[in-house]
Amino acid sequence: MTLHDRVILGLIVLFDAVMALILWPPVAPVNDYVGFVAGGKALLAGQDPYDASTWTAFATGIGQRPDTAVFGYPPWVAVAFVPLALLPTLVGSAVWTVAGMAASYAGTMALAARYAWPRGPVAALTLASWPAILVLLQGQWGFALVALACALLLALARGQDLRAGVAWAALALAKPQLVALGSFALLIWLVRRRRPRPILAAAVTAVAAVAVGTLAAPGWLSPYLSLVLPLRSARSVQQPSLAGLAGDIGAALWLLVWLALAGGLAVLIAWAVARAPSRDRAPLAFTAGLALSIAASPYIWSYDHYLAVPLGAATIGITAALPPRRRIAATVAVLVLFGPLALGLFESAYLRWHDTLAGLVPPLAIALAALIVWRVPRDRLAM
Repeated sequence: MTLHDRVILGLIVLFDAVMALILWPPVAPVNDYVGFVAGGKALLAGQDPYDASTWTAFATGIGQRPDTAVFGYPPWVAVAFVPLALLPTLVGSAVWTVAGMAASYAGTMALAARYAWPRGPVAALTLASWPAILVLLQGQWGFALVALACALLLALARGQDLRAGVAWAALALAKPQLVALGSFALLIWLVRRRRPRPILAAAVTAVAAVAVGTLAAPGWLSPYLSLVLPLRSARSVQQPSLAGLAGDIGAALWLLVWLALAGGLAVLIAWAVARAPSRDRAPLAFTAGLALSIAASPYIWSYDHYLAVPLGAATIGITAALPPRRRIAATVAVLVLFGPLALGLFESAYLRWHDTLAGLVPPLAIALAALIVWRVPRDRLAM
């Protein structure tokens, strides 16, 4: 790491500390990490996380405010959090968040090194964008998920199929609704490339994780399907997502609008990838597909938009093909989208009592990437 990188990183950490001090008091009671680690703490205590008769009392006793009648995640998540469950909750939360931030930063910096992206703006997106601040404040999954996504892209690019499959499975097992569409697209791409090893590695990893989770909590499936999934899916048209936006636009016809929005964005991504400079096509396809996958998710909150940050980083990388003034303007546009604009859209929920406008962040990121690709001079497309 150069001195320049250290200075930028120091300023970003200072910014995060100031933002945390300002915003922490109102969100202090809402530490989502407690909801993740509760399953692990239940296993350590000999409790069944899927027993509705005991779960609420147990979860409340360890400081969670449960919003489901049983543990809100599959059992392999509970098993994964057992090591952190050994720690006091506040200590575990700090370890989870700081380690996740470090892993996410390392992942995006590794992508920046491979694809020659400017490190400073990418670091700012990774650690100081509004979605990053939300993940930081709420102890959410975003940092870990972006680290896994970066590991998956790098492993695919390097031909490390076993690592790619493990990272893919971990990403899908953690938050399957966020990466379902992206996983389907990746599966099709791998099949067309006759590259089965990542698929096999992901399948073996997933089966092993499900088996271990089921051994830890044998009766999990029925309570999870009946008491957790319906509650999550019932909120689709209230979410900061394409489904939420489609509900605003189409009301009872929201599903048709959702399909049209998702299909239109998919076509836009395909066009942008086909036209992008050759060195940028793989990271653009992967990160834009991930952004569309979270946008199209049936259950999502604003902190999940952090998974669109790699698209912002890839878009900043594409600006290298622009003339200097346009490059600066495009970089600023990306930073504004994930910073002040994302914050403004998030705050609109308090004025409207409705969170759907924040769902514009991933579609706007896709549109901005396509716009910047369109502005690349034709003589730079072969880069």
